[in-house]
Amino acid sequence: MSKGAILFLAFSLFLSGCSPRMTVQPASSLPSIEPLYHPDEYFSGIPVEEEVAEIAEKVQKKVEEGAEEKVEEKIEKEEKQVVSHLAAPPMPAEPPKETLSLPDITVANLFLKQKRRLFATLTNIGTAPFSMESGGLSLFVDGRLEKRYALNSLSDYGHLNPQESITLSTPFSLFGRHEVEVRVDTPVEQRELNKENNRLKKILEGLPIGPDIVIRDFDLTEDLELSIILSNNGEADLRKGVTFRIRIYLNDRKISDFEHFIFEDLKAHSGNLYTLSPPYRVSVKGISRVRVSLAPKLRSDDIRMENNILERKFIIFPFQIGAQGREQFSFFVSSPLLRGEESSEKIKMELRWEGSSAPLKFSFGGSEDGRPLLDISGMSPLKVEWPIPAGETQRESHWRVSVTNPIENRVEGHLIIQHPR
Repeated sequence: MSKGAILFLAFSLFLSGCSPRMTVQPASSLPSIEPLYHPDEYFSGIPVEEEVAEIAEKVQKKVEEGAEEKVEEKIEKEEKQVVSHLAAPPMPAEPPKETLSLPDITVANLFLKQKRRLFATLTNIGTAPFSMESGGLSLFVDGRLEKRYALNSLSDYGHLNPQESITLSTPFSLFGRHEVEVRVDTPVEQRELNKENNRLKKILEGLPIGPDIVIRDFDLTEDLELSIILSNNGEADLRKGVTFRIRIYLNDRKISDFEHFIFEDLKAHSGNLYTLSPPYRVSVKGISRVRVSLAPKLRSDDIRMENNILERKFIIFPFQIGAQGREQFSFFVSSPLLRGEESSEKIKMELRWEGSSAPLKFSFGGSEDGRPLLDISGMSPLKVEWPIPAGETQRESHWRVSVTNPIENRVEGHLIIQHPR
């Protein structure tokens, strides 16, 4: 063998001894890889060994990551299967419970009427009727038991149906400011949805005991001048010597403002009437609107101030009726609004005449409602009062009045009509 051949063989063995040996065992078959290098790259000075190691490491990492993802997916799937086997089967839905049908009485409100009388509103918020025969009402004032009432003694109701309310009027009157509690007592065997709401407590203030001065009425003198009639609706007498301030308005214009000294006692419970006249005479003619108000100097001399005003409308017709003559008059009256209670408003009619001692015949009637005419006869003055029907809306009604002179002499006088505005 020549010397050159020997050197080439030795160099070849040297290269094969220096080449790195690397073994990779992937979890699955490796993808095809491009040749790592070409022979001429080695001679160009690039570190082939380091590049091959880096590429092999990347390939191994990708293989391992792929294997790990497959393992994790398999573990997660197996865990789900185990959980699905271990989970308890769903419970069957419970059948709906039967709703109890029971009453539930509650005290919804407490209030005073006429400034003293106690009223209580009961409501059944349950699902069954509540028997009023077996219940009772206990009344406490400032924590002290005052009265007990049977419910059937306060109402004619036999049962209070579900979602129904009733307002009970008690005989109890409250004087002054107090804490009032009302409880509905039911027997032990009387079942309710809730017995904790059978009571209500409120602070209420009733009028104290004292005089209650009211402008009772207006009157006209023979000369058609205004006079004012007072009375005392309170529980205590009004002593003599009390001073009141009085204002008079005629057709919404104040025409008199003065102080009046009471010259006599006004007995309680309207025991007597007291008439006063303004210091400057107030004449009423034709159609006039009159309003009078009064106020005491001391608050204790009149416990209720809201009834210290009276308003009236006057219609005055002069007439001259010959022998056996007849004259007819007509006018309109506004009906008061319906307020849940029977209306106490009245129309007042008065006939006054001179020149004869013989009686006149007076006839009157309502308008469209078909009320029959009322015929009366009498001597002067002849007075008639008639209630005015209330309505849901305030409207004017037409009234007719006729005066007949049955005698042979001429008669002169006035027809005076007075009614609320």
